[in-house]
Amino acid sequence: MHHLAAHLPWPRVKALADGGAWALLPVGSTEAHGPHLPLNVDVVIAQEVCRRVARHHDAVEFPPVAYSLTDFAAPFAGTVTIPAETAKAMLVGVLRGLGQSGFGRIAVINHHLEPAHFKVVHAAAAEAQAGASFRVVVPDHRRKPTGPQLGDEFMHGGSHAGTYETSLMLAAAPQLVDEALRRGLAPVAVDLPGAIKQGATNFLEAGGPAAYFGDPAAASAAEGERLFDIIVRATLDAMG
Repeated sequence: MHHLAAHLPWPRVKALADGGAWALLPVGSTEAHGPHLPLNVDVVIAQEVCRRVARHHDAVEFPPVAYSLTDFAAPFAGTVTIPAETAKAMLVGVLRGLGQSGFGRIAVINHHLEPAHFKVVHAAAAEAQAGASFRVVVPDHRRKPTGPQLGDEFMHGGSHAGTYETSLMLAAAPQLVDEALRRGLAPVAVDLPGAIKQGATNFLEAGGPAAYFGDPAAASAAEGERLFDIIVRATLDAMG
């Protein structure tokens, strides 16, 4: 069952923690996602994963972490990036706070895929649970066997505001997608991971002048549902 911590009084949260419910922490970013998607794409997708995971577990979803390291989108208006050490310290503090509230099982549901950020998430989880009585899991759907199931664009095209993320948004929050605009966007066929390896430090240098990669016009809600099924299954597997 899905519970929103922010909507509950503390005795109810305590009862859920004492009863063994999972604490779910959605993590995303506030950053540019093309001209057709909002700044909170990563948060929306992470929260939707939480909702779907809670169909299978008694779970309490806590308010999302919406700011982190997001240097690649920094040249675009609305993007808010914070230093890695600040992001890590905040996550460690939040995770320890959840543990101190009595939750023995915590899942960090992250959808901000910038490599440096994901590294911060894994490091924060390890630090927070070191010597503690609670367990923190960080499902990582970039890894095999899950990553290849999400498609070639996800693995090689950068998975930023293209078919992959736009499809997820069409399934989770279609009202936030500018349909007229996204249908007219031309594909940006850039191997973003390859561009990063060659030295690109932001989306402009990588060949994404409008902060998207891939083919948003090819997105669909049906594809979004397929992708959510894969991500949720991988998340549940990681939670055990």
